[in-house]
Amino acid sequence: MSMQMSETFYIDTEDELKRFCDMLGGAHCIGLDTEFLREKTYYAQPCLIQVSGNGLIACIDPLAINDLAPLRAVLFDKGIVKLMHACRQDLEILLQLFDAIPGPVFDTQLAAAFCGHGDQVSYAALVEEMAGITLSKAHTRARWCQRPLSDEEIRYAEDDVRYLPDMYEVLADGLNKLERANWFEAGMDSLTDVSGFEIVNGDAWKRIGAIRSLSGRSFHVAKQIATWREETARRRDMPRRWIMADQVVVALAQKQPADMQELAEIEGMTDGLLKHRGKQLLSVISDTDAGDTALEPPKNIRPDAREKALSKQLAKILDDEAGRLNIPASLLATRRDLMAMVQGERSLNVLQGWRREAIGEELLEQLEKSA
Repeated sequence: MSMQMSETFYIDTEDELKRFCDMLGGAHCIGLDTEFLREKTYYAQPCLIQVSGNGLIACIDPLAINDLAPLRAVLFDKGIVKLMHACRQDLEILLQLFDAIPGPVFDTQLAAAFCGHGDQVSYAALVEEMAGITLSKAHTRARWCQRPLSDEEIRYAEDDVRYLPDMYEVLADGLNKLERANWFEAGMDSLTDVSGFEIVNGDAWKRIGAIRSLSGRSFHVAKQIATWREETARRRDMPRRWIMADQVVVALAQKQPADMQELAEIEGMTDGLLKHRGKQLLSVISDTDAGDTALEPPKNIRPDAREKALSKQLAKILDDEAGRLNIPASLLATRRDLMAMVQGERSLNVLQGWRREAIGEELLEQLEKSA
């Protein structure tokens, strides 16, 4: 894989951004990455956007530039492939900035997995494997929203997109030679589906594992408090834990205090939460309807000895096929998928599309033999 020298820019004005985007004219692909901060906010704060293409690299400062329209035009140009590594969080940032997900997107981490480079390989590891270049890790935890950034930090950020165009050529060729381009494209369709980024307040309880162990009215209360916390965190743009710790959500659901005195006795209850949100919490608890059975947590059916044995048989088939294909087994199915199959579930990814052809049918045949 040949690596070309790149002309670099640090862009913090709208005029510079427009000139740079004009210079990307004719590019068939661009490397793309973001740096962000999420320590004190609910929504990630974009700190830097890195773009490479046509032998150019730019670090774009979204803190200094109000109008990113020229960049938007490039990102949403369907004739330009956007190259990213482990794209999920970057797409979330771009969705916040532009209210849409750019496309088409080529995730080099996913492509690498289909090409035999391992499961969730890091960008640095892939660069070293494909180009023999060891990237610095000195600024992994840099404060990207501080200004000015040092020359070393800027160079580090540039490196995050420097090698993407060359990696793309190699990986795209590899996918075609292995006849896995359609597998990869199906994976990208899933990764870039905007519905996967939607925040559903009513699902907030699923982030707190301990809630699944609750039942009856305790579960309903926990769900409503988790929803209230999610809505409050979004509205105030604050981390969930700053509104209320997970263990307090669970404790409130278990104790179900009826007045301010009982609320104050909840372990982990802070003075600020009690003073400013206490009455709201009591209302949430008292208003919870215990009769809505549709809100019951999904029950985990404990597998019996036979089901465990069948799942183990399927896992052997899965691992053997993944080894033969030289791809991570997780690209085909998870252990949870296998147990769900054993217990009768059929609306699973492993039984859809290319996965069904690659291994799903074989797994079903094994289940039929063991019936």
